[in-house]
This record gives sequence, structure tokens and C-alpha cells, in this order.
Amino acid sequence: MGMSGKLIFALDVGSSKIVSLVGSLGERVAILGISSYYFVNSKRNNDFTMMSNGLICDIERTGQKIAQTLHEAQINADCSTGSLITNIAGNHLRSLNSQSLQEMGSLPVNAEIIRLLVEDAKRVDIPNSYDIIDYEVQEYLVDGEHLTLNPLELSCKTVESNVNLFLSGKIPLANLKKSIRYSSFEVAKIVPAPILSALAVLNDDEKELGCCLIDIGAGTTDVVVYQAGFVRYMVSIPIGGEDITRDIASVLKVARNLAEDLKLTHGSCNYHAVKSTNEGINLIDHRGESVLISRKLLNDVISERMKDILQIVKTQLDNNQLYDIIDSGLVITGGGALLTNLKEFASKFFDIKVSIGVPRYEGEFADIVCNPKFSTAIGALYFANEFMLYNKYADEFKFVAEHNSTLSKIKNFFKNM
Repeated sequence: MGMSGKLIFALDVGSSKIVSLVGSLGERVAILGISSYYFVNSKRNNDFTMMSNGLICDIERTGQKIAQTLHEAQINADCSTGSLITNIAGNHLRSLNSQSLQEMGSLPVNAEIIRLLVEDAKRVDIPNSYDIIDYEVQEYLVDGEHLTLNPLELSCKTVESNVNLFLSGKIPLANLKKSIRYSSFEVAKIVPAPILSALAVLNDDEKELGCCLIDIGAGTTDVVVYQAGFVRYMVSIPIGGEDITRDIASVLKVARNLAEDLKLTHGSCNYHAVKSTNEGINLIDHRGESVLISRKLLNDVISERMKDILQIVKTQLDNNQLYDIIDSGLVITGGGALLTNLKEFASKFFDIKVSIGVPRYEGEFADIVCNPKFSTAIGALYFANEFMLYNKYADEFKFVAEHNSTLSKIKNFFKNM
């Protein structure tokens, strides 16, 4: 294979699945290998106890599953181990704006001053239990009134940097790193989950106009608001699709696996009574007995819980005065976006344009990954392509070695016979 592209691993550690992709970077991202492990809840083990709302609760088991998916993706892509980009979620995620001002006295701004302004803004006091995992340099304020993206050479009285810091709790961060150590892979970067998802599903126009992305995962609902191309707000709410499944299980008295199946196969979000919702759903429960389940009750449970999730998002948007800047509307992605009727439900609820975000990707494996539940994993490859290939992270970063060619594989095969 004449691929001389740089390779990177993407890892999405979620609350109901672990996905790992190998991608080659360059003009366009190409997926070369993929492996996903979906959590099971069976007699022998319940994987859902490994993670709780985005947080790792069992380092050893999570670590083994991470190692397993990474190695499968590696074998699938036929390459050596390498660096990976992974996501972090959970209600410890924060974004924090920090400013730093420099008096210029009419002198022009030089590169050194810009560097100091950014460094100084990054040195803000943050709570002891947090780490800065990433940051975004946003517009500079010149003379207290004009915004500029690049103040270099500009003569002015004052220049002020504005940096958005992404914070993560130290403990969840440490646990994630420990789990990844079970594999022989190196972490190049840990990025807030919603930022990765946004890279996969939003385009530049949406980020420019102002857009709110809601990624409804199994254990968390991750929200990021963009405007004028920058991240204006970010939050990870510890509630998601698994909570809907649990509600169905407890209200309809069925086992978790059956509840999940009911949710995806028969369930939908609806505000007002849909015709013929009174018909029942016939199924065999966990005791092997035939039961009749009310479709109306199922949809009520789903709708109520979905309303709770969206209400928390709405409150966050309201409290932070973000409604005025999301002119492009809302985009919902993540596995939760697959719920029937969610788009109509959410646009009624928010009274704003809503669309379902599917990752943009063309090429091999597109039939698998162009699905809202792969947004975070695909986004990690785009993150590597956009930020690591060329600019500020390039040095933190070991790319994967060249593939073994098919020829050498055949040779080895004969050797081993």
C-alpha cells in the first residue's frame, strides 16, 4: 500500500460502547481500520457498571476493553501502535474565559507580545481539582472596542487577549489515562467530547453563524455552542440514553436489554397523542412469558425523560444568554439522536430549527460510521487532521509507522506455515 500518510488512532470511550478508529491524515481523512465494543448486560457480566455517566468506575475492565478495541483496529488497519486522540466527558468538564491586557502606548503589537498575552491568559487561577486540557485563542480586543483575529503589527493603545480554557477534573482525567495504559498506545491529546463531535458534524458556516450542538450519548449529554467560529460555551450533563432505557425498564417492568430494544424499535418521542397509539406491543419478557406493552406508555416514558434532558440544555442556554447567538439553530447527534421523531420533538420544544447531525465522511467504512453514534470517534480523526498535522500540537505527537505491505504479510504467512 503506497500510503505514506501519517496515521493516528481515535478512541471514543463512552458509557455504552468503546470505539477505536485508525485514520490516515492529509488532504482528506481516510479510515483504515475500525473496531467497536458494545457493552453487554448478560448473566455473566454487566459492562454498564464499568462506566457511569461518562466516568470510569472500573479501571481494569475498561482498560482491557480499550486495549481490545485498539488492537483490533490496529490489526484491521495493519499498522503499528501509535498515538491516539481520545475524548473525555462527564459533569466535571468546564470552559472558562480568561483575558490578559497589555498597554501598548501606540506601539505596534509584535509576535512576542501576542505570545505573552496568550501565556498570561492561560495562567489564570483554576480550582485545585482541575487541569487545563486544551484551550482556544479567540478574538483580541483592541483599544477596548475593536475585535481582531490577528493584531500582529497593529498600532494601538491597548490589546487584550481572550482565551477559552477547557478544564477537566483531575480525578476523571487520571482514571482515563490509567485505563488507556492497559494498551501499548500513547495518548497524544484528550479533548472534550462535544468539541470532537462538533468537528465531525458541523460545517464552518454553522460555526460562524452560531450553532448549538447537543450530543446525546448513553451516559452524558454534551453541549457546545459556537459563534463566529469559536467555542462560546461547553457543558457535559450527566444524563443520557441509558437513563431513558432504565426508565422504560422500571416503568414497564422489563429487563434492561428488552427496554433498550423497545426504545429503538418501537419507541418514539411525541408531544401530542398520535393516532392509534393505544395498540399494544406483544413480546416475551425476561421470564419467558408473553406480555402486552402499551405503546402509549412506552412513548410517554421516552418523551418525559427526553423532555428532562432537553430542559437542562435549555436552562443552560437561557442562563448564559446563548439563544441570541445560535442563528443557525440546533444540531442533535450521538446515539440518542437515533430516537424516532426526535427532530420534530426538539424543534417544538426549543421553538428553533433542529437538525440531526450525521458525521461527514466519504470513503471506506462510510456505511458504518456515517451514523450519529460515531460522531465523537470521527471527530477525533478530524481533530488530529486539523490541529495536529500542522500547528500547535505537532510536537506532542508521534505518528504511526508505515503500514506493513501486503507482500510482507504473505511472506510471513509462508514463514509461519
